Amino acid sequence: MSSRSASRVRVRAVLFAGLVASASACDEGSPSDRDLDTRSGGRIDNRLRTHAVVASTPTPQGLAWLEAVADAHARADAAEGAENRAGALRQALALPVPADLPEAEALRLELAARLCETLAEQPSGVPVALDLLAPMLDPDRSLPMDRASARALVVLGDLAVEAGDDALAASSYSRAIKVMSALREELER
Repeated sequence: MSSRSASRVRVRAVLFAGLVASASACDEGSPSDRDLDTRSGGRIDNRLRTHAVVASTPTPQGLAWLEAVADAHARADAAEGAENRAGALRQALALPVPADLPEAEALRLELAARLCETLAEQPSGVPVALDLLAPMLDPDRSLPMDRASARALVVLGDLAVEAGDDALAASSYSRAIKVMSALREELER
């Protein structure tokens, strides 16, 4: 079996574990979740706390921030090589977020997810990307109820698969499914 095929099989197995964990666990995790260790000593934790994203009327500072983030995405699109794309995205992620701009949280998650995908393209980039994204998506933190949260959780799951941390991958994929399910339910109301 080629390494690419083996990787696909592993991703499918992790996705299946995430679906099983999502279907059988409550927010505190089930006993079977606590039995699944990874080589890193992790445990499945698919707790999910969310909050609504309340639209605001941006201030001039908020508009400038939004334009700077959009510009960073455009620069990353035009950049040659993963290192240059990552540089443009890092600069935007480092920008201070103006007060009274609740939309910024989801936009920062989108920016971080893209940066982490870019970092993962570089040699030894997966651990760096995990160190950046995992704290932003910690199960103890409330995430914005937005597609950006789901996307960032999928990226975290993909990074965890690359790092061999099946528990983190299953947790992340499971939490992403929960976000997308909640968004779908919201649309159906």
